[in-house]
Amino acid sequence: MAGAHRCARAGHRRAVRGRRVQSVQSGEAAELAAIAARIIPTDDTPGATEAGAIYFIDQILSTQRAEMIQPLRQGLKSLRDSVAAGYDVADFHSLDPAQQDQLLTSIETTPFFNLMRFLTIAGTFTLPDYGGNREGIGWKLIGFEPQHMYQPPFGFYDAEYAREGR
Repeated sequence: MAGAHRCARAGHRRAVRGRRVQSVQSGEAAELAAIAARIIPTDDTPGATEAGAIYFIDQILSTQRAEMIQPLRQGLKSLRDSVAAGYDVADFHSLDPAQQDQLLTSIETTPFFNLMRFLTIAGTFTLPDYGGNREGIGWKLIGFEPQHMYQPPFGFYDAEYAREGR
């Protein structure tokens, strides 16, 4: 299990190193990626890490929702303070998954966690154009097949027209 934990931590660092983040520092991105990975974890199926949720979070923070950066940074500072006070490591992403879950459970009613939950879910299931949902991973998880446009079943919308013989 310790080996799997080391691989998961390395995955968070690789996820952040694979592309440049713009709106947050790399250390913040590693923490946000680790939190997202516990909200939608990787198990038998891909999770937030594989979907690239951190890149959606970064993109949304550098464009439409720049006002969210400060609340996220304040929440991260509080989280790091809790890590430093309760564990012998400095960073959330250095904790093992059980410790991460315990800490996240203790803050799950906070505005910070609610914002992270929203951003993680949005980043996992959004349009890939927005930076997350890499290769449609989130859509595959829920069985969604992207289509250029919705095609109603033949005859459904034109049934009345056909009945009237137009």
